[in-house]
Amino acid sequence: MCGIIGYNGTDNAIPYLVDGIENLEYRGYDSFGCAFDSSGKIAIKKDAGRVKDVLSKYPIDQVYSNRGIFHTRWATHGAVNRVNAHPLTDCTGEIAVVHNGIIENLDELKAMLKNHKFVSDTDTEVISHLIEEEVSKGSSMESAVKSTTAKLVGSSSFAVLSSRDNSVYAVKKGAPLVLGLAKSGTFVSSDVPSFLKYTNKVVFLHDGDVAVLKKNGYKITNLYRKEPNHSVTMVKLSYEEVDKGRYHHYMIKEILEQPALIKKLLDSGLPDIKKAAGLINPSATVYLTGSGSSFYAATVGAYMMVKNGIKAMAIQSQDIPLYRRLMSNKDTIIIVSQSGETADLINSLDSISGIKKIGLVNTKGSTLANSVDYWLDMSAGQERGVAATKTFTTSAIMLTLLAYYTAGKEKDILPDLRLLSLNVYNIFVPSLYAAVDKVAAKLKNKENVFFIGRGIDYLSALEASLKLKEVAYIHAEALDAAMFKHGPLALVDRDLYVVSFMTKKNGPSTSNNIDEIKSRSGKIIGISEENDRAFDFFIRSQPAGAFSFITQIIISQLLAYKVSVLKKIDPDHPRNLAKSVTVK
Repeated sequence: MCGIIGYNGTDNAIPYLVDGIENLEYRGYDSFGCAFDSSGKIAIKKDAGRVKDVLSKYPIDQVYSNRGIFHTRWATHGAVNRVNAHPLTDCTGEIAVVHNGIIENLDELKAMLKNHKFVSDTDTEVISHLIEEEVSKGSSMESAVKSTTAKLVGSSSFAVLSSRDNSVYAVKKGAPLVLGLAKSGTFVSSDVPSFLKYTNKVVFLHDGDVAVLKKNGYKITNLYRKEPNHSVTMVKLSYEEVDKGRYHHYMIKEILEQPALIKKLLDSGLPDIKKAAGLINPSATVYLTGSGSSFYAATVGAYMMVKNGIKAMAIQSQDIPLYRRLMSNKDTIIIVSQSGETADLINSLDSISGIKKIGLVNTKGSTLANSVDYWLDMSAGQERGVAATKTFTTSAIMLTLLAYYTAGKEKDILPDLRLLSLNVYNIFVPSLYAAVDKVAAKLKNKENVFFIGRGIDYLSALEASLKLKEVAYIHAEALDAAMFKHGPLALVDRDLYVVSFMTKKNGPSTSNNIDEIKSRSGKIIGISEENDRAFDFFIRSQPAGAFSFITQIIISQLLAYKVSVLKKIDPDHPRNLAKSVTVK
């Protein structure tokens, strides 16, 4: 996953694009590069490293240019270095391309371009040479871009800048792209917040769209449809909502936004949940799928459905084709995704044609939001931290509600949601912060940590362990507490820390398991509603009925964040990761 932003208009593009690309760094931060019009020629500045570090080498704030394309990279093909940073050019240096995706037929295409000199190890460079080849045969830039796109196999959205004309070209093929319509010109970007400071008027591009951005307007054609239908949408997000504001990191800002999101969900009346529940045949099977944190949210949904007598199964997104043979047209598949662009999910859509699809997605206009039979909007707002926080809890809450509504038990679950809405505020109190800080100081130098729990507490452990891995670089493993004695107990010594989640229902059984660890000198960190004699450290979670696991998860997010900060790691930009994975 990479970030792309371009602009063509009557104003100076450079400050717009610098601001925009900094707002896209959550999509990748291995390297940064830009191309812009410089007196009729294409100027390129790029290098490995974060945007601000690369820009410190190139004073482009002194440049005036009306059009340009900028890129921040998450490496897939080729090492992280200056040569492989985007933009990539053709042999003449007159055509520059920035790209998000993977070209699956790269070798075949390079074999067609024997007379061209390739300088990088990237797949992206083949795009600029293919366009050059078409132009050399007499094609216009627009025709050359379209012909090139038709040759590419795989998810490949890209933008093109050329000295041969005064336009910026953008192609949406798999990975997300959206236009922003400002008074002074037109933006194209991987995500709306990159230009939200300047306009909230957007056009969501569809697969196969080729957009031509001119100084005084734009046009869109589609490779697959003669008359593509594009409406202008007024995005309700404000720039202030997506800005970091007074917080040091987006991660802590987004953790602290969760109480307000829970109250918003409660106040909404939940009509969308009710409608989605009405689409599910309670006698058939519900499959739930996602990747990363979204998969763990799907496991919560499956657990809650089974608990309420509904046949359900959580499957990882890459395994959808395997499980397709078990599915009937009476079944439903619920697809969970923050971005709506996860490659493993999108690539599986064809295999589940004919199956009713409900999407729980946080991004309007995304591929998944546009591909399902019914879209449930997470409405969690923009999440800029790479590690999912508020989108995980929002999706887990909504899936729990959906399970109860499908079972006809909405009256049983709504009091628990009200209790959660009240008690979640009791997490963010000085005594809890002090307890989290104390535990974080103990964990910061550890190489291995276990997270355990039973039932829903085990599902909390899965997500909590992922957070510590992502932002603190500590090997963390989640286990069902009942399984700990079947092998992992051999790893226990006086240096091992085990985080135990214990809601009231699962407390007695889990207590026996932690006694086994404690008797072998292991250290126990309890995240629980009540203290236990075996806890060496105790962080109090809050009761919320069926939603008690949510308060555990929020505490574990805080803990991972605190450990990350103590280790002087940037939790918003963990190494090797990007917000969503738009490649296979």
